[in-house]
Amino acid sequence: DFLTYVRPFLEEETPLSCEKFCKVSLKQVKLDRIDLRRSTFTDCTFSSCSLAQASFTDVTFAHCDFSNSILTDAFFDKCCFLSCRCIGTNFGGSVFKHFSADDSIFQYACLDRSRMTDIHFTHCDFTEASAAESVLRRLTAKDCQFLHNNFFHTPLSGIDFSEGEFTSPIVSSPPSELKGITVNLIQAAGLAGLLGIHVKIS
Repeated sequence: DFLTYVRPFLEEETPLSCEKFCKVSLKQVKLDRIDLRRSTFTDCTFSSCSLAQASFTDVTFAHCDFSNSILTDAFFDKCCFLSCRCIGTNFGGSVFKHFSADDSIFQYACLDRSRMTDIHFTHCDFTEASAAESVLRRLTAKDCQFLHNNFFHTPLSGIDFSEGEFTSPIVSSPPSELKGITVNLIQAAGLAGLLGIHVKIS
């Protein structure tokens, strides 16, 4: 039983290392401050669970579901999400370093006040996710959907959105957050409205 196994580590605040977990299914369980290193999770579900201030180092999550769970102020270093669902997940205040996600869903997720460094997203859906007041450094996104995202007070300079969808971001007026981004012509036409420009395509 997963909970029985990890409880002593939680109580003693000691890390779990070199573990392989498969088909763990938890709902509304509190796992705050759990510390996992060099481990893998496959086909696991954490539904409406609390993992606040959790720490993950060199951990891979494959086909896992964190929907509606709380991972506020968590720490991710050298971690990977593969085909994961994080719908409505709260990552507020979390730190991501050397992090990648592929074929994963982050719809309605909260990434406000997060700090991301050396990040790579591929085939991910961030529809209506919020990343306000965040710091994003060396982030790449390929074939991703960024629709109606809150980027208020989050500088996006250096990010190339041209190989995916980037529509209707929530930003300041004037939209200083968009300075230095790369977009394609269709995206640029859509973003022109934020500057009060009307684009006529004949």
